[in-house]
Amino acid sequence: MRCLIVEDERHLNDLLHDYVKASFPSAQVDQIFDGYDALIKIREEDFDIVLLDVMLPNVDGFALAKELRRTSQTPIILLSALSDEDNQVRGYDLGIDEFVPKPYSPKLVIKKMTAILSRHQQTDQETKTIGILTYNIPNRTIQVNDEDITLNKKEWDLLCLFVEHPGRLFTREDLLNKVWGYDYFGDARTVDTHIKRLRQKLQEANSYIKTVFKEGYKFEV
Repeated sequence: MRCLIVEDERHLNDLLHDYVKASFPSAQVDQIFDGYDALIKIREEDFDIVLLDVMLPNVDGFALAKELRRTSQTPIILLSALSDEDNQVRGYDLGIDEFVPKPYSPKLVIKKMTAILSRHQQTDQETKTIGILTYNIPNRTIQVNDEDITLNKKEWDLLCLFVEHPGRLFTREDLLNKVWGYDYFGDARTVDTHIKRLRQKLQEANSYIKTVFKEGYKFEV
């Protein structure tokens, strides 16, 4: 397990380092004291979990969390004295996993780390491969030929429906009801538009979504 601690107060950084090493003896623990240095680090290297202070020199923790979430689902525990509701909500909106107000107990941080790592280990095991398509529904990740693919919410919902029901024929009305909802009153042609965009993004795997003439769509490899 590899952990990154980003905290500019050296005594807190060292304290967290010692607790993490004591709790996870085989872990590699990297310590960073500056926001800009952390930005370079997360762009160049991968971690299993990040303990992230908010008030940092040069680049703050919110900006770092946003950058990390742009390319990764690495668990983030935000540590901050800015513990009012607005800042906590801001952190969760950026996709952090936990917000721990300062002052905190290092033992509590370790407990939260253990729980988060356990959850992510379970979801990582749910990665599935169909043909050249690899996906993980809990982590909302998808690759084609090991290349990451970015989908919007409706495209993702369509893909999940297809891969969970391979070979099943879905009419346009079925897809509207299940993805857009029963109270959606738009044109059924919106399904065709989204299917077209989804196929384009799936690149070489686009043929997995098959059109059944005058009936609808189904997913087959």
